[in-house]
Amino acid sequence: MDLDPRGAIAQRIPLIARFRPACLPLPERIQSLVELARSAADRVDQGSASAVFNQAALLASDLDLPDLANRWCHQHAAAYLHACPLPGMSAIRALEPIVNLARLHIRAGRANDGHTHLLSLYNAVCSGTACDFGTITVPAQLTRTEEDHNEVRAWLWRVLLADGTRALTATGRWDEALTHVQAHRGVGSRMLDGRQVAVIAALTQRDTAQAARLIVETAPGEPWEQQITLCLNVLRKRTDGKAKEADLEDLANSYTEDGPSGHGMTVFDIRHGLTILDLIENAENPHARRLAEDLYRRTMHALDGYAAREITSDPLFTTAATSPQIDSCHALIQRCGLNTRNLNQPDHALVSRALTSSSNVIHRSLAP
Repeated sequence: MDLDPRGAIAQRIPLIARFRPACLPLPERIQSLVELARSAADRVDQGSASAVFNQAALLASDLDLPDLANRWCHQHAAAYLHACPLPGMSAIRALEPIVNLARLHIRAGRANDGHTHLLSLYNAVCSGTACDFGTITVPAQLTRTEEDHNEVRAWLWRVLLADGTRALTATGRWDEALTHVQAHRGVGSRMLDGRQVAVIAALTQRDTAQAARLIVETAPGEPWEQQITLCLNVLRKRTDGKAKEADLEDLANSYTEDGPSGHGMTVFDIRHGLTILDLIENAENPHARRLAEDLYRRTMHALDGYAAREITSDPLFTTAATSPQIDSCHALIQRCGLNTRNLNQPDHALVSRALTSSSNVIHRSLAP
């Protein structure tokens, strides 16, 4: 069976166990942001103050308020860039909102703009030249020392591999994504972003032999990497018409027996489980029904709106799950405010005060 380069399975790749805070119901999420801002002010903690800005921009994006997210990203960058040259970690925090602007492009379906934005930022920082992003200017002298510069460049390289690749795969451009990864020496030996892209790029071309070589030659990594390697191997077999029921049973059993990966990994867990469900293909299969039950349980335990949105967007899940389960997921999505295009005035005021406080913390932390 051919692998659809824009299909559900391909669009979840790369599957990487990166920390992602849960999308909690909106009142809890705003309260958490306010408390983080208070803690940052009490301790004059630059890192926590930056986290407030990042979380606020993500909140606005989740509510489908991109202009508000854009404005808060600009405020975040301005809090740092006036004080250049910066220490390495502060320079990274200054660039985080600029990376977030690229992510806003990608979320809005402007993948080319997002990819170009990231490449421009990476090339400017690596070459030590100034670069403009709207009203934001990243100066040539961003960092204080060569060591600081190397730290920032290494961080941006990782961002470029992850987000730059995602900008291309989001539109099914797997050959270009592989070229991008290879150009930045990112294929690697472990089953991380680059190697996963290489496997999918091979499978979209029905080059199952190349996919098999990549899988067999993968270096062992964390347990989750091995689970994703097994998934990709079954996907390879399916593309070759050789997947067996026992392969699918093993994947489903391993997933349900292992349980959740831990705090901040719910979205990764859910996407992993949905990939197995989509490999099974048949919602009437007992393993599919067991997986759907497990996915629902993990989602509701975490109270994660992102997870609820993921599973209710999957036709196999909505076929295998019960009507009350689906209704509960939609209710959670509503409680989280996802895509509601609304942030009421009291909540907007709370977030704005948190950002003002956090901006003051950043300025104080950078004062001579």
